[in-house]
Amino acid sequence: MATNKTEKALALSGIFQSAALVQQLSRTGELPSRYLEASLKSIFSLNPSSIADVYGGESQLGLGIETLYKVLADNDTARYADAIRYSIGILHVEKMLRKNDDLLSVLRSRLETTESQLIHFDGVTNSSVIAKLADIYVDTVGSLRYRIQVKGNPQQLQRDSVANQVRAILLSGVRSAMLWRQLGGSRIQLLIGKKGLVASLESLKSSIHLENDQ
Repeated sequence: MATNKTEKALALSGIFQSAALVQQLSRTGELPSRYLEASLKSIFSLNPSSIADVYGGESQLGLGIETLYKVLADNDTARYADAIRYSIGILHVEKMLRKNDDLLSVLRSRLETTESQLIHFDGVTNSSVIAKLADIYVDTVGSLRYRIQVKGNPQQLQRDSVANQVRAILLSGVRSAMLWRQLGGSRIQLLIGKKGLVASLESLKSSIHLENDQ
């Protein structure tokens, strides 16, 4: 059974996975579909039995776990500068959203409506589903005073499909931030609990490696 430290590490990895996806997408216009699907599915997991189930298993957070580990353990901040900035932005907008009950109610209602329509599409990565999630992001998170500024290749960011994916992925990041907060995560813990977090990430990396070898 996952410990609270492991669950916090998973939720924080969920934030960093979304951030890493946005960084890659905004620069190249391409994404690893496996991790995109896992992050988008997490948006609709409103009553999970475990944190790992939110993403479909620990291995589905491989990109986030690896990114967070490299930032914390290897201090690879230059390579992931944008992802770090997006993660901080996601935590900030989640904090603002958490204080707005009306927006939270709208967000949950819109997500429940969209979830009920998923049977008409071939999965969460369908362009129509992503467009719906992007609209939800604009109408809820996008209405807050603080905006997450995405940098990258202007030619990619000007494409409607890329803009929709960016917004949908950021929404998945906010979902992970909510989970992290619910587990008791805080910025202070990131500062004083770095060693324990790195240990949890190392354990998760080993677990995923063994799973992939089987």
